[in-house]
Amino acid sequence: MKYFTLLLVPVFLFSCSGSKMLLKSLNKYQAPMDYLHDSKITNCDKSESLFLFDIDSSVLDSVTSVSKINHKVLPFLFFNYEELNLAVQLGQSSLKTNYPDFFKESFRVESQRTGCYSLADNPSGAEYSLEIKYDTCIIKSKYQQNSTILFLLLAYSVSTRELGFPAEANLALHVRFKKGDDLVFEKKYSIDRIQPFLNNQSVNVNNLRSDFVNNMAESLSLGTKDCIEQIINDINHVIKKK
Repeated sequence: MKYFTLLLVPVFLFSCSGSKMLLKSLNKYQAPMDYLHDSKITNCDKSESLFLFDIDSSVLDSVTSVSKINHKVLPFLFFNYEELNLAVQLGQSSLKTNYPDFFKESFRVESQRTGCYSLADNPSGAEYSLEIKYDTCIIKSKYQQNSTILFLLLAYSVSTRELGFPAEANLALHVRFKKGDDLVFEKKYSIDRIQPFLNNQSVNVNNLRSDFVNNMAESLSLGTKDCIEQIINDINHVIKKK
């Protein structure tokens, strides 16, 4: 029994420090933000102008966080299996680009491609203005660490493995589109997106964790793409109808 207990000590220490160690490791990586602007370029009148107000700088949590979901230990006669599941939520600290700046630049590029308006540098003189407030901006995923300890006759063998899971983006934006001081429309846009994680396991843990952060950033990028395209489509509809 004493032999059996001693063998479990390193495994339990691994589980207790798992979330802190993973967070420290993930903080070493910063992911780029980008997506392919593949919308069909629209040739329409751009004589009227629109001013986009700045996005709140506190849209995302400032730092990425890791918390324990559950911890399973399955003891058997000849081997033990331990599984630690961790919840990861993306923060600004894991992104190379400031997210509000990324949103504004992406909106500018998409406006040039498909917007039936031109973007103004300041609100004075612009026919329209757009205010965007994020109600929710949560990018989360799951990360798993597991270990198997195999009991041999006079020795034991320990193997460990780590797995990354798909990223989930939950975005909710409240938009106010105005002409001068008059409210033209007010609408809430919601995006729920699951981004598959193709490299969900790797022999090289550093590569796995780097790809894991990149996948979460990609989920946010593509969720932002969906939001921007929907907003511009609605603006175009209003301007063309006028």
